[in-house]
Amino acid sequence: MKRTMRWAACAALLLAGAGSVSAQNLRLQPVGEVVRTGGERIYSIPSTTLVVELTVQKETVVTGPYARFAQKYFGVIAPLADKENYTIVAAAVRAEDTGRPALRRETAADDRPAPAPADRPRPQEERGALSRLQPDRMSMESQSLESAAQKAAEAIFYMRSRRAELVLGDYAETVYGAGLQTAVERIDRMEREYLELFFGTQRTETYRVTFRVVPDAATTTSVVCRFRPDAGVLPNDDLSGEPVLLECRPQGVAARAYPTDPKAGKIKGGREYAVPDLTDCRVSYGREVLCNVVEPIYQYGVKTVVAPEDKSF
Repeated sequence: MKRTMRWAACAALLLAGAGSVSAQNLRLQPVGEVVRTGGERIYSIPSTTLVVELTVQKETVVTGPYARFAQKYFGVIAPLADKENYTIVAAAVRAEDTGRPALRRETAADDRPAPAPADRPRPQEERGALSRLQPDRMSMESQSLESAAQKAAEAIFYMRSRRAELVLGDYAETVYGAGLQTAVERIDRMEREYLELFFGTQRTETYRVTFRVVPDAATTTSVVCRFRPDAGVLPNDDLSGEPVLLECRPQGVAARAYPTDPKAGKIKGGREYAVPDLTDCRVSYGREVLCNVVEPIYQYGVKTVVAPEDKSF
């Protein structure tokens, strides 16, 4: 009867503490020496490792050789310097349980793993750096940069007028069907190549970086890594970047479900178990919260002693 009442009380506390994540369960793990199949003896110290995955977007801008003439011929200011801009677009956290002691420190410069092959940057645009031989170079004759820019601008306007004539049917022999579509596509491609001489190219890549953080019972905040918009993900000891923080806020469900019992040490043949606590895990960068999940973490939980005749464990 007492056991039934205890389990009912524990269930009520778990539901109250878990809130919207009522499906979370507290999985108890034995503490101390455990005998497994084959006679192997393992000393178990349950702990939880949090895997933090950041999704980063990288934008690369390569300036064109005629960038400073863009405003003169098109009335639009073009980028005058190459640059890279990084943005954290998403984050995810998941827990991994282990029976080994927490020997790994928080992820730092030497611990930061390289992205797996499947996580290598994937360009969303096929266009990359400008060609070494510019598409407007039609002869070996050398000319000034301004003169070359002027001719390239004239070629752009010429291609636009010819494309309009094709589409509107102003030629004596009008092109129809697939031929018209092919002609327009080729003119579009040539115009784009010429415009890149003024406005450069822009490429967007998305990749993932994974970190493993072992929570410490003495603190609730860890620096996962550091981040700078012009440099991307940095080691957590590089003070030139702003920290990406992992905050763990224990809910105290384990302590309420298994309060300290002064008589627990006197239970004959009792086995000690580690009880994880439901913990709010939040990843943030600056004032932006990137991820917020609830995970059971052993470091913030409690230990309880269970009598050997208790078959519920």
